[in-house]
Amino acid sequence: MTAEPTPLDGSARTQAELGDGAPALASEGAALRPTGAFPPWARLAGRARELAAHRLGRQLAWVVGPFAIQQVIRLAGSLVLTRLLAPEVFGLMLLVNTLRTGTELLSDLGIGQSVVRSPHGEDRRFLDVAFTLQLLRGVLLTAIMLLAAAPIAALYEKPELGPIVLAMAPIFILTGLQSPALFLNQRRMELRSRATYDLAGTIVGLAITIALAAAIPNIWGLVFGLLASTAFSTALSYLLGERRLPRLAWDPRFVSEIVGFGKWIFLSTAIYFAATSYDKMYFVAAVPIALAGIFGVARTFSDMFAQLAQRAGAFLVFPKVAAMGDRRDAAMAARLRATRLKTLALVALATGLAVAGSDRFILLAYDARYHGAAFMIPVMFVGVWFAILSAFGDSMLMGAGKPAAGAWANAAKFATMLVGLPLALARGDFLAALLVLVAAEIARWLALLPASRREKLAHPFDDILLTLLMAVSALAFKVALGALGLVPTIAQWWALRGLVHG
Repeated sequence: MTAEPTPLDGSARTQAELGDGAPALASEGAALRPTGAFPPWARLAGRARELAAHRLGRQLAWVVGPFAIQQVIRLAGSLVLTRLLAPEVFGLMLLVNTLRTGTELLSDLGIGQSVVRSPHGEDRRFLDVAFTLQLLRGVLLTAIMLLAAAPIAALYEKPELGPIVLAMAPIFILTGLQSPALFLNQRRMELRSRATYDLAGTIVGLAITIALAAAIPNIWGLVFGLLASTAFSTALSYLLGERRLPRLAWDPRFVSEIVGFGKWIFLSTAIYFAATSYDKMYFVAAVPIALAGIFGVARTFSDMFAQLAQRAGAFLVFPKVAAMGDRRDAAMAARLRATRLKTLALVALATGLAVAGSDRFILLAYDARYHGAAFMIPVMFVGVWFAILSAFGDSMLMGAGKPAAGAWANAAKFATMLVGLPLALARGDFLAALLVLVAAEIARWLALLPASRREKLAHPFDDILLTLLMAVSALAFKVALGALGLVPTIAQWWALRGLVHG
């Protein structure tokens, strides 16, 4: 759920409209002071202090900071778990988690979003109806998974999947029991409280999972860990806000409002799930389960960067464009485009460094069973770059009131994978499959370009220049760092391809 733009007035509002490239309007004295009076680092520190002092800056800090900490914690947990478990376990768990996420997304009624946006969102009866619908959905999903366990095992020709899916099914009831305080927390933008909840759930849940994986070093350790950590998060949700126990309630007016709004959420999340999860589900069925597990490790690492870009787009780019509203003229669009270009130029250099050095991270952090991920991940980071371009484009178009473009872009990504992955793996070429994933992200980016250009929010020439900057910096970093022995050379990286075969 994206945050609503913070109301700004006076100079602060002007600054939000002009973008980060506009001069800060901190005070009359600062405006009259010559720019060259302070060194660049002092001006940068001053800008940081101004942002930190503003309410919007504090809100953004509570959004971005905890998310980054969560990713570091999860990465550390992944390193520990790979020491305890074999790649085959991660291959199975990749499918289990994808089935869980897909089932939730494909049945999303937008209950939480309805509470956030509805004028009745603070009404206790409305909250009780929302809780009732949430619990009914959880019971229904649990029943569906219990019935689907055997067919899923037969579809993937993996008999061990049946008991795993049966054991995992109650997780939907656990999430259905979560307190509506989570929705109120989001509605009221109580970001500090939500950040505390998310971090506590991540830390305790990961500790539980690691302990169970150490005691039960197979797939069941992860399955029981998933159930236990979800139960903890559900219990923790009742410590937020008013700590009021919800009741079962039914009101046709409120049900109609929630379901009426939720049909659009359902369509959007269905396309999103297809675009982001098809590759994981397909690989579990089409390649050796150990290779799917190694891909899952690489995907977890690369997804951290893509998710951060998605979050930055939702909480930084989207509110800024939305705040402009009908006031967005050609001059303002040009300034926004310039700010976007400068920001993404820095991201391009960072992505180039990630392409050049991510293989070294895998080789150092993971044991030899997972070193195939060192070949995969630089290729996947190329796809992440186009995912970053798409995340910024999608968020800008959402802010401009053009959400349909994002759905069509995700559909283009899904169609590319649907056609390309079977063709790539027909000869057992996993590199070709990775290149299809890159092509899918390119298809998504291309689908967003026409709408971005019509709204004067971006230009294809900008993105081409940025992509060239990313590619040249990746090559330069790889050659320079490889010559110093800090990362594998291009030849050494290419030799790792022998660890990856479909």
